[in-house]
Order: sequence, then structure tokens, then C-alpha cells
Amino acid sequence: MRRIGFISEKGGVAKSTSALNVAAGLTRRGFRTLLVDLDPQANASLVLLGGRPAEPPTLGAVLLGDATAAEAVRSTATAGLDVLPADVTLADANLALTNLVGRECRLRGALGTIEDRYDFVVLDTSPQRSLLTINALVYLDEAIVPVDPGLFAVAGLGQLQAAVEDVRRFLDNRRLRIAGLVLTRTQNNNVSRDVESQLRGLFGSLVYRTTIPTNAKCEEAHSRYQSVLEYAPRSAGAKAYAELVEEIIADGQRTQDGARVAPGGPVAADDAA
Repeated sequence: MRRIGFISEKGGVAKSTSALNVAAGLTRRGFRTLLVDLDPQANASLVLLGGRPAEPPTLGAVLLGDATAAEAVRSTATAGLDVLPADVTLADANLALTNLVGRECRLRGALGTIEDRYDFVVLDTSPQRSLLTINALVYLDEAIVPVDPGLFAVAGLGQLQAAVEDVRRFLDNRRLRIAGLVLTRTQNNNVSRDVESQLRGLFGSLVYRTTIPTNAKCEEAHSRYQSVLEYAPRSAGAKAYAELVEEIIADGQRTQDGARVAPGGPVAADDAA
């Protein structure tokens, strides 16, 4: 069972879109998948629940110990894909966690009771540094960082790397690593090409080969409460996410062989020189 999460301290990088479509893509490949929505905006939950707000209990209640993960998980219209949904109460739960024992490890304890049902658990997170993000990092094995090709594309990567190392050292999650950077919202222009060249020069093989283009079909799919893989399977966005899913699946074997990235990255050993 693999635990992967889409993490970024920069908003507007297609983080929720990527988590949603990768989860759907894994399911289409035959893997039982749970998407956990750790973003109080609850965009992924809204899509997966067909536009209906999540009925309680939701993730906020789970983190506060008022419900179990099994009670909060919902099935979706996509066979094999479940969601542990968020709603606006998740922001209140984030504040309430401050005064609770084991506040950084609540998610790990909750998901540990149900994760044997799944092949993949995929986390969507909010861009703000918070106890919700720390809970995600304490639980995860693999953090995937979406990066959009803008002027400040590399901003925040250093802080995220430091947060990963802190969780590894002080919160006892030695499995945690930055699994890769994925370029999102790319366009056929000089800015996109320059940023991609810069990132590949800095981080080498840690940057996924697949890039996710700006594609209207992804936004249209959201408004129809579907993944782009279901809504427009021949679109550029769907094809890109399908290719990213294949890279993520293959990365599991490469990691076992020690060929992709040293724990705590982001720079792989063969790229450090």
C-alpha cells in the first residue's frame, strides 16, 4: 500500500486537480484508491460527491476523535475510488488540534485503521502551512510537488524540503521523501520552456517527465463533477494525467531499487554532483 500526497506551499498550481485526476487514474488502472481531502475548501470532495456537500461525519470530526475514518469514508461514482471528504469544519478542526494530545499524528492514527482496504491513499492538501499539512507529512511516504511555470516557480521548494526533513527527524517518519516535482499549467511559450529547463537543471530526474498542460477540459470536468479522464479521455489534460499515473506506478519499483531519490530529497544522489 502506497501513501502519496500532493503538497505545495504555493496556491494555484493545480494541486487539487492533480490529486483528483491521479486518484481517478490509479483506479482506472485497477488499484483500490482512497482520496483524503485535507483542504478546507473541499474542492476535491465536491467533485467526487457529485456536487453535493459532504454529510457528516467528515475529516474534521475524524481528526478530533468524534468519528472513525470508516464512518466518514464515502464511495464515489467511480468504482474502486472512495473519498474521505472535507467540509468547512476542517478549518475549525485545524485550530482545535492545537490543544490536543498527539495533534501532529491524528491522521496517521485514523487512516491506519482502514488503509489495508486500499492499494493507494492519495492526499490533497491546502497551500497554507498548518497542522493539517503537518499531519499529512507525518502520514505520507511520498510527497509530490506540483509546480506551475511562473516567475516564482521555485519559491517555497526550499521551505518544503526543510519541513520534510523536520518531520523525518522530529516526528518519526523516516519513510517520508519528496517523490517528484510535476510541472502543471504548462503552455507553449518561452516562460514555460525556461522554467522547465531551470527545474530540470536544478533537480534532474526528480522532475517527472510528464508535464500537465493548461487545458480547458480539466475545468469543464470539474463543473460536471468528473475527473478529466472520465469527462474527456482524449483531451490533452487526460492524456497527460494518464502518463503521470504511469510514472507514479513505475516509481514504486524504481524506489525499491534505490534508483530515483534519496529520502528527504529533493535532489537525488546521482544529480547532486
